[in-house]
Amino acid sequence: MSVLFASFRERLNRLIGRVSWWFAVSAGILFICMIFVTSYGVVMRYFFRRPEPYSYEINTILLLWTFVLALPLVELLDEHIRADIFIQYAPKALREFLWKIVSPVLGILYSSVLTSKGLDNAVHSLRAAEKSMSILGEPLFPVKVLIPLCYGLVTVVILRKLILNLSRKKSEEGSTD
Repeated sequence: MSVLFASFRERLNRLIGRVSWWFAVSAGILFICMIFVTSYGVVMRYFFRRPEPYSYEINTILLLWTFVLALPLVELLDEHIRADIFIQYAPKALREFLWKIVSPVLGILYSSVLTSKGLDNAVHSLRAAEKSMSILGEPLFPVKVLIPLCYGLVTVVILRKLILNLSRKKSEEGSTD
């Protein structure tokens, strides 16, 4: 049974890693697209004296997508910004508890609320056929659906991290007895 669980856990870890990696690669590609869209807007405005209204709108959407697509891999690699200005003075045991237990629990709560509310918002956008009020008038569902998708993956990544932290803590306690 333990071998079966270990095999399942390893496959799940690989799947989470691959999906997170592909999301981050997509974010990089979208970032490059942002560069081209911005360059197009600048050339049209300053060289041809024909400002176009689309580049700002498109870049806003691409910036949102870039952020939410990169987030799962950043969390998986533990490369996010930490505000540890006060915690550095706490005792080591308290720091470990806060970073390895409390922080992931709060992260799961936060990202699961964003996933749930984002999904509600995306479904409403689809049902109501919401469109942007900008010149483009693009449908908002594709913009909004990426938020719950990516935050759902962030929730899974943080849950994985919490389970690993708890299993390590349990194995450390078992080895000290």
